[in-house]
Amino acid sequence: MNELPIILLVEDDDFAAKVTATLLASKYVVHHVENGQEALNFVAHQTPDLMLLDVSMPGLSGYEVCRTLRNDPAIEKFPIIFLSGLISEEDRLAGFEAGGDDYLSKPVSAAELQQKISLSLKNYAERRSMKEDLSNTFATAMTAMTSAADMGTVFQFLQASFKCTDYDALSHEVMKTLASYGAQSSVQIRGQSGCISISSNGPCSPLETSVLANMAKHDRLFDFSSCLSCSYEHITIIIKNIDRNDADRHGRLRDNLALLAEGANMRIDALDSSAALEKEQQALTQLITNTRQTLANIDQHHRQQRIDSKRIFENLQVDFERRMLTIGITVSQEDELSELITNACNQSLALYDQGQSIEVHMKKLLEQLEVPQIHP
Repeated sequence: MNELPIILLVEDDDFAAKVTATLLASKYVVHHVENGQEALNFVAHQTPDLMLLDVSMPGLSGYEVCRTLRNDPAIEKFPIIFLSGLISEEDRLAGFEAGGDDYLSKPVSAAELQQKISLSLKNYAERRSMKEDLSNTFATAMTAMTSAADMGTVFQFLQASFKCTDYDALSHEVMKTLASYGAQSSVQIRGQSGCISISSNGPCSPLETSVLANMAKHDRLFDFSSCLSCSYEHITIIIKNIDRNDADRHGRLRDNLALLAEGANMRIDALDSSAALEKEQQALTQLITNTRQTLANIDQHHRQQRIDSKRIFENLQVDFERRMLTIGITVSQEDELSELITNACNQSLALYDQGQSIEVHMKKLLEQLEVPQIHP
């Protein structure tokens, strides 16, 4: 069962106070004090759900009590209903200016008092609910704004990572992003181009380097002591100053750290792939250069062979003509042999020309194999 609402009755007339308390006892817990100072002392220790406040009392008046309560930001603005024998318009305005919620003239009927109290408590409950909703909405909005800002930081890192052309630049960009979260951290990158480990204080110690390497064997996200690690194939990040008392920030940091590490891991993959392609390109370029040099050597060799072959056949032709003077053969036989020698010479030169045609095709093929430079 819900507890009954607490009403603080501030009344210096004992008889009137007893009558009012008896009237309300079935629905409310009524506490009675006789003057304004006692009312302030009561509220300092316990906040009632509603106050019935007499206006004319010894010492502090009801208006002064109400004004004191409303001016104290530490005291919740619970409903205050004035009960007074003063019924002028000025008295009601004074009650309104003091911060009261309602003003009832004595003597007040039981039905009216019950109805006014019920309405004031209902309005009070609605105000508290609305205030709580607004507070939750504000907190949600602030969380959303913070999350959006954190996500924006991750996106900025991803954009900046595209400009990183090596592990060192990428690791420093990771450290820069983590520093924007107020995180003290260390990072290890492992890839085809080697392994580097740095921390917020500079190069990692041998122990920290080994811890970073071992974290890669744990879960993707791993909490230990006041630290949080996140590992992917090519990168491990450790944040050293995790505040576990702030669960909301801890959760956001875990999510953003995972996105950051995943983005960095993808960039390392891209750098490694680019490096491999560049290496293959260099090898292909060297192969093309070597092939061109070989073709140049072959061409020079062929040219020299053609010159040598032509000279040999020319010398043969001269020797043949000289020998024909001492050999007893007919003119027709001499012409036939000379034609044979000439044909052999022409066929030999034709074979050389065919070799030249093949070389031209090879040069065209090399030109087609040319590839543009690849940049990471």
